[in-house]
This record gives sequence, C-alpha cells and structure tokens, in this order.
Amino acid sequence: MPGWRTLKSEFPDYYLAAELYHHGVKLDRAYEWTWFQRQNDRLGVRDGLVSFAPNPPSIALSLLPFTRLQPLVAKRAWLALNLVFLALSLLILHRVTSLAWRRLMLLALLCTLPLRIDFMFGRHYVLILFLVCAAYATACASRDATSGAICAAAAALKLFPALVVILFVRRGNWRALGGFLVGAISLTALSVLLFGVEVHRVFLRDVLSQASRGDWLGPYALSQNSFITLWSHLFLIEPELNPLPLVDSPLLYSAMLAITITALVFVLLRTITIDKSIQATALHWAALVPLLLLLSTTTATDYSCLLIFTSIVAIDTLLTMGKGTKALTLLVLYVVACAPIPDKISHWFPLSRLVATTGIYGLLLHSIAAGRRKRPATRWFPVGVIFAAALTIFNFEAVRNRAESFSGRVSTPGNGYRYASPAAITEGIVFTEMKPDRYAVGILSHGAVGELPVSGDALSVAGSAASDVFYAEQAARTSTVIRFSSTEPGTSPETLFEGQEPALSPNGKWLAFIREEQGIGTVEVLSSGSHDNPQTVLSAAYYPLDITVTNEGDVIAASGRVSDPHMLLARRETGDVSELHGLSGAVRYPSISPDGKRLAFSRRTGGSWRLFVRTLATGEEQELTRAPCNAISPSWVNLQTLLYATDCGRGVGLSALARVTVPN
Repeated sequence: MPGWRTLKSEFPDYYLAAELYHHGVKLDRAYEWTWFQRQNDRLGVRDGLVSFAPNPPSIALSLLPFTRLQPLVAKRAWLALNLVFLALSLLILHRVTSLAWRRLMLLALLCTLPLRIDFMFGRHYVLILFLVCAAYATACASRDATSGAICAAAAALKLFPALVVILFVRRGNWRALGGFLVGAISLTALSVLLFGVEVHRVFLRDVLSQASRGDWLGPYALSQNSFITLWSHLFLIEPELNPLPLVDSPLLYSAMLAITITALVFVLLRTITIDKSIQATALHWAALVPLLLLLSTTTATDYSCLLIFTSIVAIDTLLTMGKGTKALTLLVLYVVACAPIPDKISHWFPLSRLVATTGIYGLLLHSIAAGRRKRPATRWFPVGVIFAAALTIFNFEAVRNRAESFSGRVSTPGNGYRYASPAAITEGIVFTEMKPDRYAVGILSHGAVGELPVSGDALSVAGSAASDVFYAEQAARTSTVIRFSSTEPGTSPETLFEGQEPALSPNGKWLAFIREEQGIGTVEVLSSGSHDNPQTVLSAAYYPLDITVTNEGDVIAASGRVSDPHMLLARRETGDVSELHGLSGAVRYPSISPDGKRLAFSRRTGGSWRLFVRTLATGEEQELTRAPCNAISPSWVNLQTLLYATDCGRGVGLSALARVTVPN
C-alpha cells in the first residue's frame, strides 16, 4: 500500500505540529506556510511540502502520543489504529442496526475511494467516522450528554462536525447541546494549556475568519464536491485558475451560495421534529452527515468516509419501514458518491459526487417527512428569505473587490502553487515559487521565467534594483543565507552564513536577516560586501517576525505577538530600539521605500491583510488594497511601484504576484 511505504501525504502536517510541541517550539506561526516548512526542514520530518492550515490547533492533540516514534513508523502506527477505528465503527453499527455482518462489510467496502485516500494520506476521517458512530450509539442509549461530548471531540479534529448543534437545537436536545459545549470547552482548554493561547488567537483571527471564503485548496475544482466550488467555478473569474466562468458575477455567486445554504438548512429544520422514536432518530442522524458535507467550505473525496454511517443506518431503517425502493435508491447514490469513477466518465460528469450526496440528503429528508401531515411554510418562508438576504450580503463582502489585483498580476508561467516574496533586481524580478515538491527561487527577466539552483527549500528572497546581487534563504537542517549574482546567471550561489528571511537595503549596501533558534529569532545586520561578523540589533526578547533595512543600516521590524504584531525601529549605530508610533492595529511585512521616506506594510483588517503605505514624517497613510483577502510581502520597484503577493481569487495563502501603483 503506497500510504504504508511513504510519508508523501498529509500525515506529516499533523505529526510536525505535535513534534514541534515535543521539541518545545511554540506553534504561534504554524499557519504561515514558509515558517512551518522551515521547521519541517530543520527536523527532517519529510521530503516535500507541509502545511498546517486550515486545521484547528487541537488536531495536534491526536498525534502527541506518536511523536516518540520516527515519522514513517508513526504513520504506520496511525494507519493501524485507523483500521481499529474502522472495525470499531462497524461493531457499533452492528449493535445499533439489524444488518448482518456481511451486509455491513459490503456497505463499508463500497466506500472504496474515500477509504483508500484516507489511508493513503493518513487523515482523520476514519477517526471522525468512529466518533460519529459512537455519538449515535450513545444517543440511542439516551446518554445525550455523552453523545454531545463525543461530537465535540470530532469537531476538535475538523470543524465541520460542530454543525451537529443544528440537530441538537432543532430536536430540543439540551442535554446533548450541554455535553457538546462542555466537551468543546474542555478540549479547547487542554489545547490552550499545551500549545499556548497565541496560536489559538491566530487561528481565530487569521484562519477561521477566512474559512468562509471556501477557497483553501482547489477553489474552482468541481471534484471538490462542494457547492462553494461549484458556484465559484460558474460565477467567479481568476486570471489563471478560472479564466472562463459561465458568468463573471460576484453578486450572483453570493446569492446562489446563500440560497443553497438556506435551502439545505431550512428544509432540514422544517422536516425534523422532536420525535425521539428509534426510526426518527436514525433518519435524523443519517441526514445530518450529508448536510455536514454539503455545508463544509472544503469537501475532499475522503470526507465521504462518513457516508458509511449514513448508508448503514439509513438503509437499515428504510428496510425496517418497508421502503425497499428508497433503500435501493440510496444504495445507488452511495455507490456513485464513493466509488472510483473512470477518468473518461468523470470528465463528462464532474458533479456526480456532489449530485449523489445531495440526492442522499434529499431522499432522507423525504423519508423523514413521508406520512406526516404537511405543515404550511408560512412561518418558515419569511425567516428563510431574511436569512438568505443576510447571507448574500455576508458572502458578497467576502468577494467584493476581489478582482482589484487582476489587472496588475505578474505573469509567472509554470506549475507553481504559490508565488511569494517578490523583489526587484537589476535584471527583473526574483521570487519564491512553491512547486509540487519543494520551494524554488524563480526569476522573471526580459519576459522569460527561469529557476535558479538552490539545494533545499528557498523560503524567501531579497534584492534591490540598485544592486547586481540578491539573496535567498536556503532551508534544510540549518537555514542559510545564500547570494546570487545577476551578472552571472546560471552559476551556483555562494553560501554566506546561518540565517533566514534576508532583507537588502534599497541602495544595496546593507543586509539584514533573522537568525532563529527554537522558533524565535534575533535580527542581525552587516554591510552587504563585508565578511565581518553580523551585528545583533534586535534580540529574541522582541520576537521579530519580518524585517526591512534602511539605506543607513537601521532595521524596521514587525515584532511581538503573531496575533497582534507592531513595528519597531532598531538603530544600528546606537543600538536604540523604539516603537513606530501611530501605526494602529496589527501590522506586518514592512518594506522601506528607496528614498527612505515611506513605509509599505500590511495591516490586518476584517480578518485579512491589506496593503498600506505610510509617510514616516507626517504619518499620512494610503490604503492600496481593499479586497477581503491577503496582500502581503510588499517590495519597492521604484518610488511609484510596489510588488506584493496576493491570494485574491486563489486558495488562502496560495498567492500570486502583482504590481500596484503608489499615489504621490
């Protein structure tokens, strides 16, 4: 089995977070792509890319017992444990249904593709399946508080199971709701106790606030089995990922998504009653799972592992009710949602899984309502209209101004997932590029894109339009600063010293960088042509995050808590450190202008990072981007033009490069 032999999967993402805790490294910056990759390279967890977003910090709790094992051994132990979880799930379902073992095994094995993907990548959906089965069994035994607490454990792994509260509230099951709240508070408290408050603040402010965008990965891929990706594919343009939508209309996207969510939720609310009979409880729980999948902002194929629960419980209940035709129809839909589909067929029917999952949901709701006296919708309809209207406004705010960077996009042909850390040099632009298996240094010169030789991951670059040399961070077991010459293309870089995130002054005379230990760095600076020892200008006590260096060798650094950073000015000659006053809010990614008079930076506004320029002498600020997405890592080309990285219209954090004109 490929998953048994290799770490090329998502398992190292969870393992690395737990391993960092084991090594005493704070997880405050775990949601930053390059920082997390640097820790992976330092610890040697795996060859290839890692990412912790958008998982909640509490997911690392599940891997803490495995960090005593080597990564591949830990993955094998995790896979073996998942086999146990799958077996226990079937054992629970055997006890709460009347289906024979042969039928249970057959239904489980029909979930071929989701199970194969989950075991190949070492994910958590088989564990979540087990928790759902356990929660249902305890609910059937009238242990409602325990059932709610188990659901909270599932939500601690992946957020979407938290939507089970819809069922608890609608059925008036306050004991289950109380159990869920107690479980959620307890697990959150444990996560905060172990991993610290700060990473949870970052999750709430930077990650959860953007989760509603629904574009973490594959934002336009119809195979994502999500209504968000469907409506994005049809109604939202993106120059590279979705250049030809059916209609480019953010308002239509917002309305269709709002109508879809309202219909899915309100039909369930209208259908479910407080009837606590065995059959009603079974169908309510069975319908809940496809609703969770349909409402989730990202729905990969292996999410459908949870449909094993729905298929077994629903088919057993429908057969008991004498509804054999519906049971057979549900079986067919379940097979379509979970079975491998040949490429030739999936090419023509890309929405087959989404249609099948929606069909399962609709069939179960119809079965719940069958035989009951229909109630007029007069009470529900106006509430639904108000909810849909409010949700449309909310959705539109999430995509408003999303196209503002499209006209300024820098064309970077290639197969990269993420382009970042842009810097102007005499020969063009250098940047980092996330390839399928590593980070590389890219160069755009005279209209052609090339790649520069780097051994290891290239996580940041620094350059100046006034200098014929530029620098990059080469990450491996130890991160080092390396130097390239733009006048000697194709030559191997020169390794300088240990450090990361270099910054070059606009005149090219001063080089600053961060030297990190245990996840916390110091800022050091030296003359770019000097071989002397660097001078420390900012100690680890200030928690520097991002830096820029002036023409005089002074350093401006974003420092402090990751959730609420501020700007400091460190004087090279005197060693004085002072705060840049007047910069309100959380600010990061400073970049000093060539004349030293203005500072470009990003400020968190409404949960996303927007680009600003500030005149240092007067404090006057200009907002350059207004879209509710991230615009970070600005770099001056000249006094009128900035380069920056933007994830507007792309997966969160999976940025492209863009230019913006700075008003005088």
